[in-house]
Amino acid sequence: MSKQKIKIDIVSDINCPWCYVGEQRLNSALATAKDNYEFEVAFKPFELNAAIAPEGMDKVEYFKNNYGPQIVSQIGAMNQRLADTGKEVGIEFNFDKQTRINNTFNGHRLIWLAGEYGVQDKVAEALFYSYFTEGNNMNDTALLKKIGTENGIPADKLENFFESEEGKKEVREMEQWAQASGITGVPAFIINDQYLISGAQPSEVFHQAFAQIAPTLQQINTEGDSCSIDGNC
Repeated sequence: MSKQKIKIDIVSDINCPWCYVGEQRLNSALATAKDNYEFEVAFKPFELNAAIAPEGMDKVEYFKNNYGPQIVSQIGAMNQRLADTGKEVGIEFNFDKQTRINNTFNGHRLIWLAGEYGVQDKVAEALFYSYFTEGNNMNDTALLKKIGTENGIPADKLENFFESEEGKKEVREMEQWAQASGITGVPAFIINDQYLISGAQPSEVFHQAFAQIAPTLQQINTEGDSCSIDGNC
């Protein structure tokens, strides 16, 4: 019996911790459902901080500017909640290593390029890990090149990639597509181009969605007499 195909577009940003959690929860769901379905997964860009300068912005100042000074007293509890949730899905959040919010446009260009070589999932995972576990600058093009080459993008393709215009138009168009689709926050998961799951939902939610969108025929193994197509009965 052939597997039913399910297409999933992951709309996310590298700076978004819940996107990392959501991606890991989806991966868990995909791993347990792979016997029933054939999945086609792609990452689509969404910049939460598109106006941030290339050099980035101090993290505390960013939160104060966007959410008011009262948010500073809440950051510790927010980080702890994320750290506890991350452990459940194998993520080590090291928020103390993150002092700045980065511009992620070049990171999204790298993910787009990774799609050309069939390694989007590996590159996206490496970017999340580099930022949230190691605390690295996601607009450091030398680092982005290193992550790309270590995860399947040819080194010669990356040599002058960030100095070129390649990928810029494509990323902008996908961002516009996400906005036109009504997405205002991430993570968001679009299934078969028509069903939307918003937020870092538990793996069970994805399983429920798969069953509703592409229900599978479950075979019951029983012995019984039958006739085959060649006429043998």
